Amino acid sequence: MRAKVALILGLMVASNLVWAQGNNVAAKLGYPQTIIYNAKIVTMDDASFTAQAGTIAQAMAIRDDKILSTGTNADIRALAGPQTKQIDLKGRTVLPNFIMTHEHPTDWAFQEPKALTHALANDKLIVHKWMPDVSPKEQLAQFEPKLKEAIAEAKPGQWILLSFNWGPTYQWAKEMGVTYDNSIKAEYINALTPNNPVKIKNGFITSVVNQLGMDEFKKVHPNLEIIGESEKRGYGFNRPVEPNVMFRGRTDLLAEVLKNELALWASYGVTTFGSSPYATGNYQALAYLDNKGEMPGRFAWGYIGPDFSLETLRYMAGSVGHGTDHMWLVGAWDSSGSDCMTIQPRAEWESIKDQFTYGRGGNECNFAPGKPGRETLSNIIESGMRVATMHTGGDKDIDYFMDVIEEASKKGGITKEQMRAKRHAFDHTSGAPRPQQIPRMKDLGVIVSQINTVLWEPQRGTTLTAAKYGLEYTSWVTPRKLVTDNQIPNGWEMDRPMPWLTFFLITKGMNRYHDYDQRVYGPDQRTDRVIQLKALTRWGAYYLLKEDKIGTLEAGKLADYIVLDKDFMTIAEDQIPTIQVLMTTVGGKVVHLTDALAREVGMQPVGATTWKEPMPAGWGPAPSIPCGHTCK
Repeated sequence: MRAKVALILGLMVASNLVWAQGNNVAAKLGYPQTIIYNAKIVTMDDASFTAQAGTIAQAMAIRDDKILSTGTNADIRALAGPQTKQIDLKGRTVLPNFIMTHEHPTDWAFQEPKALTHALANDKLIVHKWMPDVSPKEQLAQFEPKLKEAIAEAKPGQWILLSFNWGPTYQWAKEMGVTYDNSIKAEYINALTPNNPVKIKNGFITSVVNQLGMDEFKKVHPNLEIIGESEKRGYGFNRPVEPNVMFRGRTDLLAEVLKNELALWASYGVTTFGSSPYATGNYQALAYLDNKGEMPGRFAWGYIGPDFSLETLRYMAGSVGHGTDHMWLVGAWDSSGSDCMTIQPRAEWESIKDQFTYGRGGNECNFAPGKPGRETLSNIIESGMRVATMHTGGDKDIDYFMDVIEEASKKGGITKEQMRAKRHAFDHTSGAPRPQQIPRMKDLGVIVSQINTVLWEPQRGTTLTAAKYGLEYTSWVTPRKLVTDNQIPNGWEMDRPMPWLTFFLITKGMNRYHDYDQRVYGPDQRTDRVIQLKALTRWGAYYLLKEDKIGTLEAGKLADYIVLDKDFMTIAEDQIPTIQVLMTTVGGKVVHLTDALAREVGMQPVGATTWKEPMPAGWGPAPSIPCGHTCK
């Protein structure tokens, strides 16, 4: 009996000693500030190009802004100190935050109303109006009254921003694009607005700026050197108008708008973006947020000029990958092609092309020999700079792109190994790569960012390709299976101001079903959910040169994770679009927390979920039917 008691006491002492040793180690290294446990933590640590997600953990410890460790509930909770916040997630799924390798939050901040409305709730710097979710014909009928309403509210000289509406699911996009181009002209707007600078958007990024608006623009940019020829006449993207002109001298307020836009995307799980700032005002506002430690996301930026001289680019090349954990340089680009294809349109195209906003013009092969875009691209590559965040459209321009990679690298004394290490990239993949381009891409180390939106929307991508070139070429649109099977890292993009569609668009990559046309396009390019998730996480991090810091939930990496209300890994495919993000953290800091989960875990709700301003009618999260009320 005494022997048994002695044995039991010995085991208890040994157990306590082990616990104490573990606790002492944690104390020496620093206790975690946060532990999440009773979770399904999908680490995404599998490095293969297969449908394997990797390690599934129960718990995760976070110290400062990094992941300290993942493991079992017992092992991780043993690391807790007296001040450690422990959160019981009750079996919920945890994923790495989503990474959009080509996205435009600095554009979307002025296109979807929520961020701007919240920032200007108590500051009437500009008057902003939004057309309702009705047909383009009805919107056009309501346009003048809506503009007059804005004029009545505005003081003389005050900026007015008004946008048409493509609909929450872009059901009006195709028709609205044509209606806008035919009806909204600078002369017409000038006659209506003699006393106010005005910008009228088509529902996306194309706009008309009136003469008073262009006069204000010239006060900031007298030579109009940063915009294109069409924009100098008031028609085009006119991206610098809002940040550089409307918000001139108000970097603090512009920063608040951009912060809100990042917070909105964070509420849907997206916290890292590859993009250009597209205006110096945007860059300064983002840097303002970064310096204050207030960025609810990460911004990997591409340089787009205006100076593309070799010497400037050589300096820039030395900065690639450098910056902070919230802002860093990933590459450069200037010109991009559109519909530059090796194949010819179908004979029927001429009779139907006027039904489409896009694809009606000729091929814009901007990287063809003799084109200015090719010269700039050559300078970028010869300088040692990386090409990234670049818009492209068509397989022929990608042939030209790879020609320039080879020629300019040789001219710049860049070896094959150095060239491959650059990770030169092209984005969208709407019409490229074709299968025959894959071996050359692999040889040059070229990677891609792929857009899922064009597998669904009614005016571009698969529906346009089918109409213009034929069904067999829809497999060239976002060919994710092709590049994945060939072990080419590929990022994920939406490229639209619709973060609420993230999970829905994941399913479009899985099934490639076009809800408007009610058919599958390019069925051979369907993938499973894990491949989509790898594109949104670890491969996105690789594209943005930060695979050592983000993209997976592993010890030593930044604690960027989301908590979901449903299990993404096992839920039925048709239920994936119903998933909601309950919590989002960036570097261990909670930037989004719903009211329900906040109450459950004893915290305060955070982020866009707390905003009280009503959205303009017809804007915001999509209805349950993925193509609105225009489904066949």
